[in-house]
Amino acid sequence: MEKNQAEERQLPVVRLTPKGLRWQRTGHPWVYRDDLAAGPTLPSGELAAVLTPQGSFLGQAFYSAASRIALRFVTYGQEAVDALFWEQRLKRAAAYRRRVVQDTDAYRLIYGEADGFAGLVVDHYAGHLAVQVQHPAMERRLPEIIDLLATHLNPASITLRNDSEVRRLEGLPLTVKTVFGDLPESVEVREGPVRLWVDIRTGQKTGLFLDQRENRLAAGAYARGEVLDAFAYQGGFALHLAPRAQRVTLVESSEAALKLAKANASLNDLQNLEFVREKAFPFLKKAVADGRRFDMIVLDPPAFAKSRLERPGAIKGYQEINRRAFQLLKEGGTLITCSCSYNLSEPEFLEIVRAAAASAGRQARLIERRGAARDHPALLSLPESLYLKCLVLEVVE
Repeated sequence: MEKNQAEERQLPVVRLTPKGLRWQRTGHPWVYRDDLAAGPTLPSGELAAVLTPQGSFLGQAFYSAASRIALRFVTYGQEAVDALFWEQRLKRAAAYRRRVVQDTDAYRLIYGEADGFAGLVVDHYAGHLAVQVQHPAMERRLPEIIDLLATHLNPASITLRNDSEVRRLEGLPLTVKTVFGDLPESVEVREGPVRLWVDIRTGQKTGLFLDQRENRLAAGAYARGEVLDAFAYQGGFALHLAPRAQRVTLVESSEAALKLAKANASLNDLQNLEFVREKAFPFLKKAVADGRRFDMIVLDPPAFAKSRLERPGAIKGYQEINRRAFQLLKEGGTLITCSCSYNLSEPEFLEIVRAAAASAGRQARLIERRGAARDHPALLSLPESLYLKCLVLEVVE
């Protein structure tokens, strides 16, 4: 049997089981450990040639010895995975962002598998880059990746935000470090008409929830009267709503996030925001008991279901906050409700919201179904990347 190019480069070889081959043929870029045939143990971070049970070439993938996800495909071809390979993919990712990112200087530049960089995320904040490495193979190649980013993008700084809990699953240490240039304490970014302070070193995710950017921009068109922004974080939604609202009440349990929200309000010279440091669940319950009413409510909670085991509790939580929101809305009021839990599908989330409306005795119509911003493209074969749901509804009676 003639050797393929990958074997000629002496890549380690991994064979799939028949079950693993059936899974791989669905197009999903991940292969789980149970789907690997018995063979020599590889160190984490190796690039391996992946073969069928019969020995036919399937592609090249990053291997992990620690995670349940044993393989992440990098390419289905036999080309060399070298500096030129990554350079071409970086250029492709940057060209795509130039097409779809508008009226902002804060966006996701590289989104893992969707851009062909398994285990790597790069966010751009007004010339500063935040990098998250989520796989040992990409960790090995980090000097090469940093050099490419510095050479082709000429950033003001590059900071590693390697403090994501997913790194623990790969046996990688947690760290935050600026490895290129100088990063100020806060970076000012622009999101349409709104300006925001971003703390790249310590802010959630890499400093800002960039996946909600287009939803925040769209939300402004619905704002009026009394508005409630629950789970407000640093005020992203509220800042877009305030110019058209009479008053916006921000509810956030984190003191640090609320402090940043206040700084963002000052940065935009907004005076009609009320800041409430409290957990959203008790605030909503008390607001119903007090008979408060709002013209618009935004619910943008953290993921309630980070695993399938957490689904029952998550469903209960989403039902409660949405039922309370429907109770608090005036007739004709707008609800923007979100879920970033991958373990709940959009149809399931729609059913939760429908049941919440019925439980509150309200009728609502669906105005928009939205997802992550276009700089977060999702692979159809990787449903894990289709995680964000954003529904815009109007109470009709």
